[in-house]
Amino acid sequence: MFNTRWKVLIFLTLCYYQKTYGEELDKKKLQKEAYDMFMHGYNSYMNYAFPADELMPLSCKGRIRGVTPSRGDVDDVLGNYSVTLLDSLDTLVVMNELDEFEKAIDLVIKHVRFDSDHVVSVFETNIRVLGGLISAHVLAELIKEKHPERLQTYDNQLLKMATEVGNRLLPAFNTTSGLPYSRINLKHGMQDHLKRQKDTCTACGGTMILEFAALTSLTGDPIYETKARKAMDFLWQQRHRSSDLMGTVLNVHSGDWTRRESGIGAGIDSYYEYTLKAYILLGDESYLDRFNKHYEAIKRYITKGPIFVDVHMHRPTVATRGFMDSLLAFWPGLQVLKGDVKEAIEIHEMLFQVIQKHKFLPEAFTHDFQVHWAEHPIRPEFVESTYFLYRATKDPHYLLVAKQIMDSINKYVKVPCGFAALKDIRTMVKEDQMESFVLSETFKYLYMIFTDPEDLVFDPDHYVLTTEAHFLPLSIGHKTKVEKTGNPRRMVLRADEQKQKNYVCANPIDFTKLPTEREEAKLIRERTKMVLGELRNGMSGGNSGSSVGTNCESPAERIRAWAFSSSNQEHVKQLAMMGIEIITLSDGRLHLSHKSNTALSPTYARWGYEFMQEMQDYVASFDKRGENWDHNEKFVQMLSAPYYGKPALFGSPAQFGIDLGITVPVLGRVAKAIPFRGCEPLLNTHEVVGRIVIVERSDCVFQDKARNIQRAGGIGMIVIDNELDTKFMKERPMFSMANDKDGKDDIGFASLFLFRLEGEKLLKAMKKDKDLVISMSSREISINETIGKLLRFGKMFHFDNDHPKCPLDDGDIILHSLAYPEVILNLRFNGINQDSDPRLHQEVVERHVTELHKYVSFADADYEFQFYEFFRTAAYGALNLNVENPKLLTVISALSTLKKQPIPPSVFARLPGKMTKVRCIPKGEDMSCVTLAL
Repeated sequence: MFNTRWKVLIFLTLCYYQKTYGEELDKKKLQKEAYDMFMHGYNSYMNYAFPADELMPLSCKGRIRGVTPSRGDVDDVLGNYSVTLLDSLDTLVVMNELDEFEKAIDLVIKHVRFDSDHVVSVFETNIRVLGGLISAHVLAELIKEKHPERLQTYDNQLLKMATEVGNRLLPAFNTTSGLPYSRINLKHGMQDHLKRQKDTCTACGGTMILEFAALTSLTGDPIYETKARKAMDFLWQQRHRSSDLMGTVLNVHSGDWTRRESGIGAGIDSYYEYTLKAYILLGDESYLDRFNKHYEAIKRYITKGPIFVDVHMHRPTVATRGFMDSLLAFWPGLQVLKGDVKEAIEIHEMLFQVIQKHKFLPEAFTHDFQVHWAEHPIRPEFVESTYFLYRATKDPHYLLVAKQIMDSINKYVKVPCGFAALKDIRTMVKEDQMESFVLSETFKYLYMIFTDPEDLVFDPDHYVLTTEAHFLPLSIGHKTKVEKTGNPRRMVLRADEQKQKNYVCANPIDFTKLPTEREEAKLIRERTKMVLGELRNGMSGGNSGSSVGTNCESPAERIRAWAFSSSNQEHVKQLAMMGIEIITLSDGRLHLSHKSNTALSPTYARWGYEFMQEMQDYVASFDKRGENWDHNEKFVQMLSAPYYGKPALFGSPAQFGIDLGITVPVLGRVAKAIPFRGCEPLLNTHEVVGRIVIVERSDCVFQDKARNIQRAGGIGMIVIDNELDTKFMKERPMFSMANDKDGKDDIGFASLFLFRLEGEKLLKAMKKDKDLVISMSSREISINETIGKLLRFGKMFHFDNDHPKCPLDDGDIILHSLAYPEVILNLRFNGINQDSDPRLHQEVVERHVTELHKYVSFADADYEFQFYEFFRTAAYGALNLNVENPKLLTVISALSTLKKQPIPPSVFARLPGKMTKVRCIPKGEDMSCVTLAL
């Protein structure tokens, strides 16, 4: 009976494939389409951008470091060395564009230099620049051998350039552990401010061995491979010995983990990739042993059926986040190289289902396939895995997948001057960016999917592909005895390929197993879709192998309804684990929605149900008693006559700026922003300086409104709902204004949100009194307080002439409060920025220190030293130099003894330039500083 059922199922599957693939895909036509797409992008770069690093496809011009407006750390991939061309050289060979390959090599030799005074990413420079040069050199030598008439003037120039790049990166490895620093100056090496950046990601330190080992093999100099091996060895030592998992970020000197989240995506992905590929390239069994241990740990703790759940490396039963990022799409391709094709099919199918839903793979997505981060920079990882799965299975399904990817790229991101990344896949809004990996990887893999290996200029199976899809010859790993027999090393992707004596298999593959054919692959995909459906419908609770988070440890006690606050991110996180989604309605109210199938486990799902019941009962009971149930409510009160604090308007807090719950009430006269929605620079700055500013909701994010008010000199913000007739309702959870996606808090005042009916009361009062004074606070100010001050002192408020303040451009160098605690630094760098000479960085910071010495004093020399260390760290951070946050207790101890004299205006003549305002507040055990928007 069992055999009969399977025979019928297989027969039906065959019928399906005859129907689906009865008209065979025209691979030649699709190959030509992939070629045309690459050439469109390549020619656009050469015509509009070269010799710049990147093409800006919407502007039809090049992105030049130091000329094009800076994008911060994103620009660390740029070094004014034509990175797109270097990254694309070997793709020209894959496309059989040998004439263009020769021209491109000549352009590189004539125009590309590596001595620009820019700080670059060690990781990105290695994989894009060094890897691109080595791969292009290897293929140039191959072409010279096969076609003597070509490249007659080529004499290892690319290898010499690669050696120069390797030498310029070597100083980054001078750390206690051997892990490289994350950034280096191409011209000056490891400058002092760069040495202060002590943290690096696991992938950053563990993605050097392939390129550096290849450079050693080609030059004969062991230094490169030695440095990269030491870094890999140190990372292996830092794994958690019990779980065999790796964290995401660690200290380059001590090896201490600063981020212990463990997954296979961003920050850690290519470390695992290079651990396996180091074995494939070098034949060193120790790397395979390491990878196998990591692989088993990932399967045990992180893989939950066809999806992944990031965990704590030291407590791998505890989940750390509720989403996956797109970089993990490389994993199925790596599984193919390991020989685990069946699991690769499952993971690939999961990713394909996400693409089916959104047309592209978003930068991050939740376990129920909702968009978490909406960007899509035309990444190659999913296409890479599609290529390897097609090679391993010969299943036409993967040709259809690749075709669908090409169709989406042509429909949504192709523009006249290239291909533009997507800022949001939900709206298909484009971004003026085309990363070099689009040409180096995405189109290369698409072309190779539709091209039989024997039709390429070279056999790709004699090479290992780096994380940037550059070709490194497997001959690097030849042993002496292999070289004597002349046996080449090669990759084997199908177990039925006859193991012959004239080659050595470089990758781990079990030749005793039958390959996964298209019929079995189809069955695996259908089963995976069923499992995913069960996960989404909450039907997989009993199967720990395929349910999300069933192995996850539960917290000691779930959050109770009475303790919940929507502005507390830990509360929001625990609700997400229970399957409770917080939705902001159009009127600004919050709606809690429970979906048991999205919970991390059946236990969490049950807790989610209990929480929702408890919340309903709790709200109902307080509604009956007429009591206020929310512990995080805020108040806006009109303090001028005739109000004296009545009525008290209920306000909703912000997730950015000063928390009114731990500071004194903010009092001030009120002003209305022009334009009212505050999404553009304010036109009435003379009216808002020193006042609490009213804006209307809509058109931009809350934090942008706050930035414009802060730049205009406002001391607080109140946002009034733009929807008519909305009002505060005590029985609903508190609404809170969200911060920016990147989490950067650059706002230095408090903000509150008023629903429309409450907001109109405030607007009406403003019409009657242009000097209306209001308060923003976490407690209600009583009439006894307001009238009591009036009777006792004859006035309630002290503003303007009573306590004159410095104009916005003449702020004191340091303002601090131990009650909050908070420190505000007003710095003036006179045009000096991140890209300036490091000597200028030090000079301008020390000039501030010299001036402060004259006007501040401390109880003893130790406190003085601690304060100035904090001050220097904050100042260097304001220059966008990577520094570690100072310890909170150290800063508070120093500030507690600080005595300051008035600083005369003459000081500012010696500290010229536009003011940079830095705000430092506690975050955990650190004092965290951010530059405020001005």
